[in-house]
Amino acid sequence: MKVAIVGVGNMGRHYANKFKLLNFSPVLVDTNPQILEKYDETYAKYTDLDEALEKEDIEYMFIATSPKFHIPLAKKALERNINTMIEKPPTLDPKELEEAIDIAEKKGVYLGVSEIELRSSVIRNFDKTLDVDYVEAYRLNARSGYINPFFDLAWHDIYILQYLFGDIKLKEVKDLGDIFEIFGETQKNEFFLKVAWNYPNVRREWILKTKEGEIIFDFVNDKIKYPSGKEAEKDNQDKLELMIKQFIQNPSLESSYRALKILEEFSKFDIKERVN
Repeated sequence: MKVAIVGVGNMGRHYANKFKLLNFSPVLVDTNPQILEKYDETYAKYTDLDEALEKEDIEYMFIATSPKFHIPLAKKALERNINTMIEKPPTLDPKELEEAIDIAEKKGVYLGVSEIELRSSVIRNFDKTLDVDYVEAYRLNARSGYINPFFDLAWHDIYILQYLFGDIKLKEVKDLGDIFEIFGETQKNEFFLKVAWNYPNVRREWILKTKEGEIIFDFVNDKIKYPSGKEAEKDNQDKLELMIKQFIQNPSLESSYRALKILEEFSKFDIKERVN
């Protein structure tokens, strides 16, 4: 099976390595030939997506470029009946994602949006039936990315909230530069989320407030701490591998529908894009 990754940079290289471990025939596409030179000849390598699509019988495509290229590249694959997954955020414009979903539905293929944190041990092993009254969440990184932390970092926590507790509604977003504070609600509770680039102390943690006490999601160590003192340790399953396998074995549009709802909420706020 030929599986392609478009954009073999920071995230794309992880896909490229994982394809080999999963015994796929990997096709690498990147406009920078120097990046492609790092991979041996067991990889099919192209600097032009159109050429790759013409010469290779690609069955699944994953796209990990700058967000501004995600949808145009995905459309090319979808038009050729290729199931496609794009990294988050899929775009900054909900209309663009809606157009891509429409193409997938008409072609009878699938468009997915990366939700890698749903495959974390924390989320997979959490009992979704537990009543959570309030969520206090932090995703504070020491380094910066190519897009502001609202669209990049907060995206993870918002899709997790939506997955666990139902549709989200954002009430207030405070843009403090490299720090964003976000207030909102789901169908089951309210939440506060703080995300940041260039933060002095790394923190990726949720505090879930329940009548029995606080449940802690420790995303750094991928474990859950319960009020009783009991801890659910990381089960050591690779989340990227799980996401790739699940999309290939059971592709769906579910993640795209979730992403569309998130983008519609994000678009209610005038947030500067700051995309490289």
